[in-house]
Amino acid sequence: MTLLSTKTVAVIVAHPDDETLWSGGTILSHPAWQSFIVCLCRGNDKDRSSRFYSSLKILKSEGIMGDLDDGPEQKPLTGNEVEQAILHLIPAKHFDLIITHNPVNTQDISGMRKQVKQ
Repeated sequence: MTLLSTKTVAVIVAHPDDETLWSGGTILSHPAWQSFIVCLCRGNDKDRSSRFYSSLKILKSEGIMGDLDDGPEQKPLTGNEVEQAILHLIPAKHFDLIITHNPVNTQDISGMRKQVKQ
């Protein structure tokens, strides 16, 4: 298999800019990939959402934002609530690869990131 092989890739992140931090280099290194990026939070934040959609253009990817609560007083969501939010946002199709937050990253202190990676 070559690095240029076509794959359908889903990237699932908690916050806008996480797609760049966690997978931007990987996506740019594989221009033949068809990437769809799901960001679960801040969809109604005009500044953050405009930056997210600008990054999609740079990454040559499609994507969508949800608007889950990620504020400092965030009430933790159940695993089922996070799963349902993801399923609501992501296209119903086969993905060859799914990229998300590292499940063993001990420096990752964001509550929403912990929930997404589960």
